[in-house]
Amino acid sequence: MRRQVAPQIGWLLIVIVVGFAVVWPIVQLQYRAFIDGGSAFTRMGELPRIGDTVRTTVILAFLSSALAVLVGTFLAWCASLLPRRVQKFGELAPLLPLIVPAVAAVTGWIFLLSPKVGYLNMMLRQLPLLSGLEEGPFDIYTVKWIVLITGMLLSSFVYVFVHTGLKNMGQELEAAAAACGASPVRILLTVTLPLLRPSIIFAAGVVFLLGMGQFTAPLLLGRTSRIDVLTTEMFHLTLRYPIDYGLGAALGFPILIAGFIVVMLQKLALGEQRRYVVVSARSKYDARTTRWWAAGVIGVYLLITTVLPLLALTYVSLSPFWSGSLVMTELTTRHWKSVLDNPVLVNAVWTSIKTSVIAIAILIPLGFGMAFALLQSTRIFKPIRMAIDFLATLPMAVPASLMGFGLLFAYTRPPIQIYGTAAVLVVTYITLMIGHATRLQFTTLVATGQEFLEASKACGGGALRSLLQILLPLCRKGIGATAALTFVLLFHEFSASLMVRSARTQVIGSVMYDVWTGGVYSEVAVLALIMVLVTVIGVMIAVWIGGSESLKKI
Repeated sequence: MRRQVAPQIGWLLIVIVVGFAVVWPIVQLQYRAFIDGGSAFTRMGELPRIGDTVRTTVILAFLSSALAVLVGTFLAWCASLLPRRVQKFGELAPLLPLIVPAVAAVTGWIFLLSPKVGYLNMMLRQLPLLSGLEEGPFDIYTVKWIVLITGMLLSSFVYVFVHTGLKNMGQELEAAAAACGASPVRILLTVTLPLLRPSIIFAAGVVFLLGMGQFTAPLLLGRTSRIDVLTTEMFHLTLRYPIDYGLGAALGFPILIAGFIVVMLQKLALGEQRRYVVVSARSKYDARTTRWWAAGVIGVYLLITTVLPLLALTYVSLSPFWSGSLVMTELTTRHWKSVLDNPVLVNAVWTSIKTSVIAIAILIPLGFGMAFALLQSTRIFKPIRMAIDFLATLPMAVPASLMGFGLLFAYTRPPIQIYGTAAVLVVTYITLMIGHATRLQFTTLVATGQEFLEASKACGGGALRSLLQILLPLCRKGIGATAALTFVLLFHEFSASLMVRSARTQVIGSVMYDVWTGGVYSEVAVLALIMVLVTVIGVMIAVWIGGSESLKKI
């Protein structure tokens, strides 16, 4: 009995620690919304333009997720039609927008489509039909463009799920339909898409929740036209003192409810998932006809989502100032020197790196332990396993902006009053990424198998010795890739960092926003490119350690 109960104490300790970090801030915050007879919801209803804010949030979530599902599914289908000569790069190309931080991509598009001085708008106004315009023809500071940019960025997430479903799906039914004379489009609509229903529904739920919690594009694009969503309203509360946490909790409550509803609807829509399984005896059989136009579609997507924004950022970072004109003879590196010589900006970059590394040092062993607990072969009480599974899922279901607001509330008061120190950033990063660290390492453990571990135990090796000498060496590539990918995700982090930052705890994303509000756009471009550069280095390390498949885990 002692041998059975003793290990459970360790698992229970993990549940208590992670549960406090993940659940406690959200529970505390939502409790503030319902005390005093729910007065926070009354104050929420009295906010000016709250109806427009809620409406914009819902429109952004629905339309951007619908666009993301359409574009991501179409990209996955195009990737399945690629000729072998370009297949390897073509399958990875739709994932490249994930490497560019959202704040950098949105900033790049502002430089391209700002009504008066956007580079694309300036070029379009040179055309005969548009030569009479003084600004435009496009205005990026509108709900329409926020939806378009958000949808295009989210389509990479849909691509990951749908493309994986296509790769794992047998092609015998498609071949049978083709043999009966069905066209490729008819095969797609009547055979392929119905079989991909689980992947599409799951991806739609994920991007809908990301759309509901969208923060970066509405904050940067909506400020000019007074376009707000629930998450940006929560951020504006952090700029006022004293902060009305109850009102912030009330603003975040609809997002939590939406998450619960989406999960329930996903389960109802999928039903029995065995209906979508295709039993295939020839896994390498390829019935799809290759098309070169599919490579063109993927190339256009890559150009729109990645290449053009990066070119705009690069040019602005080398320009004396952002004026909308393209004059190559005036390029200068003085803005790079200004950023690299500015101790505040350099300290923000180093703070981002330092806090991310410390968080990863805690996340990797903690996530490994939680992943090991989720294995069916691990002897653990079922309620504890269910609790660990829940704690690994919750941070990925709650928008980072809402979680950041909850963490701000939790750590600005006793018993853990760490606001204004680097520790609050470390705790925030751990809370946000514990789910990713667990799921990524769980995938590694499942792929590794338990045969060698069981053989070690059968030969008399203790649990700790088997873990250190057998399992960890087998998983070292997956663990290394997880660490690199987690660093990439943390360096991308913008919304939660902006919520919990203070004058003494600035990271690259928060200081970039401050520079943006100050109007020094060339330095904003430099900081955005630094984020991209560090991210690319992290991805290259992950690919070097774990192979090209690591990119799909972002």
